Amino acid sequence: MFEMFDFIFDAFYDTLDMLFMPIIVNTHPAIAILIMAFIVSFIITLATKLLVDQERMEEIKTKIQEFQIKVKKASKDPELMKEIEKEQQQMMEIQMEMMKMSFKPMIYTWIPIIAIFAYLKHVYDYGGILHSLNPAWDGVVVHLPVILSKILLVSFFHWLGGLFYHSGFGVVSNEALGWLGWYILCSMATSTILRKIMGVK
Repeated sequence: MFEMFDFIFDAFYDTLDMLFMPIIVNTHPAIAILIMAFIVSFIITLATKLLVDQERMEEIKTKIQEFQIKVKKASKDPELMKEIEKEQQQMMEIQMEMMKMSFKPMIYTWIPIIAIFAYLKHVYDYGGILHSLNPAWDGVVVHLPVILSKILLVSFFHWLGGLFYHSGFGVVSNEALGWLGWYILCSMATSTILRKIMGVK
C-alpha cells in the first residue's frame, strides 16, 4: 500500500518537474514562484468566473452595502432602526447565499492549491531540490524594501511562522521572504489583478 502512495507522489512530482523545472532552473526563485502563483490564481479566477453568477454576486454586494449605510444612519433614527430589524432576516439569508456562491469554486480549486503548495515545498524548502543543488542557499527568495516589510508586518509573520512551521532555514532578516511568504504575496497580487481584468466580483 505504501508503495502505491510512493508511486503516486513520484508521478505527481515528476509531472510537475517536467512542466516547471525549466523555469525553476533557468530563472530566479522569485520569478519562478511568481509564475506559478499566476497560474494558480488564473485557475481559481477562471473557475470563479465560470461557476459564480457574477450579476447576482454584484446585486448581493450592492444590497449589503446599502444595508450597511442604513445601519449607520439608523443610530440617529429610531424609525429607521425598526425597519432595519425587519430586514435583518432577509440580509442574513442574502449573506448566506453569497457565502455559498463564494465557496462553490473551492470544490474544484482546492486540489491545484494543495498541489502547488506541496510542489513548492518539494522544490524550495530546506533539503528540497534547490537546496540540494546549492547547499549554500539560505532559503531567501526576495529581500523587500524596509518600509514595505514593516507595512506587511514581515517580522510578526516570521515570529508566527516560527511557532507552527520549522523548515530548517533560519530567519535571515526582517526584510527577507522565503518561498511561502513570497508565494502568498504573489498570489494576493495576481489574484487581485486577474479578478479586475476578468470582471470577477
